[in-house]
Amino acid sequence: MIRSTSTASPFCQLAGVLALLGTMWSADVATAADGSSRVVGKRVLVWHTDFDKARAEAQRLGVPLLVHFHASWCGPCRQMERDVLTTRSLASQLGGSVVAVKVDTDRARRVTSRYRVRLLPTDLLVTPGGKQLVRTEGYQGLASYLPKMTRGVTAYRAAHPKKPVASAKRAVDVTAPVALGLSGFSPVTLWTRTKWQRGEKRFSCRVGREVYHLVSAAELERFRRDPLRFVPRLGGQDAVERVETGRSVSGSIRHAVFYDGGLYLFGNAANLARFRSSPTLYAVAAGSVDNKESRVSDPVGSASSP
Repeated sequence: MIRSTSTASPFCQLAGVLALLGTMWSADVATAADGSSRVVGKRVLVWHTDFDKARAEAQRLGVPLLVHFHASWCGPCRQMERDVLTTRSLASQLGGSVVAVKVDTDRARRVTSRYRVRLLPTDLLVTPGGKQLVRTEGYQGLASYLPKMTRGVTAYRAAHPKKPVASAKRAVDVTAPVALGLSGFSPVTLWTRTKWQRGEKRFSCRVGREVYHLVSAAELERFRRDPLRFVPRLGGQDAVERVETGRSVSGSIRHAVFYDGGLYLFGNAANLARFRSSPTLYAVAAGSVDNKESRVSDPVGSASSP
């Protein structure tokens, strides 16, 4: 077990692969420590429309399913869509923690009947197996909706802690050369504050062959608790090159994008553009490569950096 310290270059021995979660990122401008502006990303919760597919995805990922029952003629449903479902606050709190789906009660009568929906809108948080965790009926404002769903997700996580994937375990070769991850910028600050800020060597943690610098002891501790959330997918390799040519080409923070709960780096602007044109195609394929090779990797908008 690794104890929390602030000494230089502690090692974090990691295993597992992050699954693709139902989030995307939209472009936004953040200010770096030197005062310059760079494009990063803000999370947006993706709402699926096929209940069966969404439930299958929730089961695969082991996360709760957030269900919004609505109808085209329902005024409060449209109001809730605007005031709650598409807000950044909801995405920030639940993005990556749930699979979300909207169910049109006029078209999906089987699902509507199964959950005994009588009033619109009705919103449910259910386990991947279909057990109800939270239920609201009628219009819910963000101030009411968000705490209820967040508490439900928190309770589910506490009862179902994620276990490491035993088959993906691999030792860290301490003799292998290491590189500076994200060119020294803190991955935690990038995720939590949409800001490019350089970390410090004394708050560093190694993931595979890369060492990441954080800006404080608190960030270091947060990074250690869940490093796969923050580090780039495919270990920072260019996903387009890897999928199309099979080559391992290091990506650059100058050509980066957040998509579906992960940070992807690319070797050039052309590959970044190709990814943006078909992000799901490359993300799924890159995830398959990760699974086959048991690589440590993780955490549409862009994150073009310095």
